[in-house]
Amino acid sequence: MRIHIVEDDFGVRDSLIELVSALGFAARAYADGESFLRAGPPGPRDIVFVDLGLPGISGSDVIRWLSAQERAPRIVAISGKPRADIDAMLRGLPTTPLLRKPLEAEEITAFL
Repeated sequence: MRIHIVEDDFGVRDSLIELVSALGFAARAYADGESFLRAGPPGPRDIVFVDLGLPGISGSDVIRWLSAQERAPRIVAISGKPRADIDAMLRGLPTTPLLRKPLEAEEITAFL
């Protein structure tokens, strides 16, 4: 199992990498949706943490792409946006767990 982190905020991305690495998981991080998509689809046992507020390709589009994979990974959305914005970004997507920023280590580890 590999953990993929798609997050444009360097501090959040770096903290997530350190946390999952300290727990013994292999982590790959991407600053935007485009670089994540270029890397190819993750495995079905992988977990992908996706920031909804990505520049360029939106986090919603990344989730849509992941969900359409024949063997989709587990997906967790993350966001620091107001609830109304989050609801709009998730509208029409498959049910996706959501973590709100600031993130807590216990919340992240619950998905691992």
